Amino acid sequence: MEIPKPNVGKMKVSEKLAIIRIQEGELTRLYELRDSIAKQSFKETAIRTEKETTKEVEKRQKEFLENKKSKVAECDKRTRQLTKDIVEVKNLINRKNVETGIDKKLAEIKYLRIELSKLMNLIKRGRIFDSFDSDVFEELGLAVKIKELEEQKQKLDNEIQKSNWSTEI
Repeated sequence: MEIPKPNVGKMKVSEKLAIIRIQEGELTRLYELRDSIAKQSFKETAIRTEKETTKEVEKRQKEFLENKKSKVAECDKRTRQLTKDIVEVKNLINRKNVETGIDKKLAEIKYLRIELSKLMNLIKRGRIFDSFDSDVFEELGLAVKIKELEEQKQKLDNEIQKSNWSTEI
């Protein structure tokens, strides 16, 4: 499958992000392919016959290793190019995010998500160990805090998405 090149003219940020996700998936598959090629063993893949001489087996083993080396080199080449393409587009998006002020919203939403996660984990752990009853949950104002954080996160998320769908790079 041919992955679209990052410099395909004007696109929306959201379209570039979709391409990056596809490319990152391809990159993961290339890593896995390289690993599986590297793990291949001549002994496991070669079918030998009794008529083969030691020299013939050694020749086949050498060919096997050369083929394996070539495949790994091809994976490495594709991996380097794909990584370069991804980094190029991500840097382009980051510069555009700074221009439009989205970078601050992305940073803010990151910490909102962390805080929400910590609060949710506190609730989960409390319920598991029964050391955290619902009255304490309400008294500490955690329900209200979670609701406010969720609303803030949703608002920021909507603003970021709106920008991604309208901003060209």
